[in-house]
This record gives sequence, structure tokens and C-alpha cells, in this order.
Amino acid sequence: READAKAREAEAVEAENQAKAREADALAREADAKAREAEAVDAENAAKAREADALSAEASAKEREADALKAESEAQARDEEAKKSEAAAKEREGAALASAETAKARAAEAKASADTLAAREDELRAAQAEVEAALAEVKRQEDAYNARTEELKKKSSEGGVVSMNRAKNELAQHLAEDPLPLRTAKITAEAALRKAEKATAAAAKAKEVAEADAAKAAEATKKAQADASAASSARAAAEEDARQAAAARAAAEKAAREAADARAAAEEAARAATAAREEAVRRREAAEEARKKAVAAREEAVAAREAAEAARAQAVAAREQAVA
Repeated sequence: READAKAREAEAVEAENQAKAREADALAREADAKAREAEAVDAENAAKAREADALSAEASAKEREADALKAESEAQARDEEAKKSEAAAKEREGAALASAETAKARAAEAKASADTLAAREDELRAAQAEVEAALAEVKRQEDAYNARTEELKKKSSEGGVVSMNRAKNELAQHLAEDPLPLRTAKITAEAALRKAEKATAAAAKAKEVAEADAAKAAEATKKAQADASAASSARAAAEEDARQAAAARAAAEKAAREAADARAAAEEAARAATAAREEAVRRREAAEEARKKAVAAREEAVAAREAAEAARAQAVAAREQAVA
């Protein structure tokens, strides 16, 4: 009986040692499972953080893309408006230049007309002067005739008989002369003078009107040229505005494309981060399940060790009893 008790004790010790070994192995696996679970939790937290950052970056990229699209739309509107302003400015410039040329031509025409009328006035004044000189000569002859008449009348009534008779004869001869040519010349000269004065006055009036028109045309030319210069400046400014608007539109379109690319990259990063987070969750859940299994195995090994220890204690007690 003692030998049998010793054999059972030895078996119990062997079983206890094996149970302890299994317990130690279960504890090691449990520790490893806990470590992997902790790593998986850390990885999951890191993946969640990266996912949150990626989602935030995606939201920011979408916001920047929306701003860029809005800026692009505004730039396109400004570009179209600038092009319309440029076209209108060019049209106004063309009209102003044409108006300036027309005004310049009218001014030249008015000046030429004024010069022609001035020359005509000079001619008429010269003709009037000739008529006035002719009339003055006729009047001088008339005055001389009348003075001779008075002289002979006076001599015919004063002095000696011979001198008075001679004066009477001369007076009779003087009065017998035909005065019609002189009167006709006087009437003709007076009529010509009135006609010349009227023509000269009309020419002077026409010249004044032409000179006034020329002055107005010159002023209109000056104003039209100033308007044309201002229109040219406005056209140049409109062209510069159009150039800047086109450049701004190109920059806005480029920014919109870059923002769209950044948004697409952010979305892809967010999808990758979400996938990584989901994989981390799966690994953490697997590690957690492995830890639970390790804990169960360790608890089972502890129970087996405790049972083996109890069996060894019983075997020792049986051996001691058999020896006694």
C-alpha cells in the first residue's frame, strides 16, 4: 500500500507541476493578450484621432473649395462686366474721335467761310471807297458849277457896264450848259454808294456771323478733342481693368481647381483614416477576445493546479497513513 500511495503521490506531483506550467503559460498568454489589446486600443485611439483630423481637413477643404468657387464666380462676373465696360469705352472713344474730326472739319470750314467773307468785305469796302471818291468828284464839280454861277451873277450886277455885260454873257453861256450829265452822274454815284454801303454792311454782318460760327466751331473742336482724350483715357483704364479682371479670373479658376484637388485628397484621406480606424477597432476587438480567452485559459489552469495540489495533498496523506 505504501508503494501504491507513493506512486499516486508522484503522479499527483507530476500533475501539479504540469498544471503549474499550464498556469504559467496561460498567465504569459494573458499578459501578451493584454499587451496586444492595449496596443490595439492605442492604435484605435490614434486611428480615431487621425480620422478626426482627416474629417476636419476634409471640412476645411470643402469650405475652401466653396470659397474658391464663390471667388471664381465673382471673378467671372467682374471679368464679363469689365469686358462690357471696355467695349462701351471703345465705342465711346470711337464716337468721340469721330465727333472731334467732324468738329474740326466744321471749324476749318467755318474759318474758310469767315476768311472768304472778310476778303469779300475788303473788296466791297474798296469798291465803296471808289464810289465815294467818284461821288466826291461829282459833288466837287457841282460845287464848282454852283460857285461859278454865283460868281458870274455877282459880277453881272457889280462894276462897270462893260464888265457887267461880259459877266452876263458868261453867265448866260454858263447857264446854257447842259447840267443833265452832272446830275445823272450824281444820281448814279449816290445810288451806287447806297448799294455799296448796303452790300458792305451785309458782308460785314455775314463776316461777323461767320467769325462767331468759326469761334463756336473752334470751341466745339476743343471740347470734342478733350472728350476724345478723356474717352481714350477711359478706354485705356477699361482695358487695364479688363486685363486685371481676366488675371483675377484665371487665378480664381486655378485656386478653385487646386481647392477641388485638395478636397478630393482630403476626402480620400478621410476614407483611408476611417478604414484604418475600422481596422483598428477590429484588431482591438480581436485582441480583447484573445485576452478573454487567455483569462479563461488562465482561470482553467489555476483550477487545474489547485485540483492537482489537492490531489497531491491527498496522496501525501495516503502515503503517510500507509507508512504508519
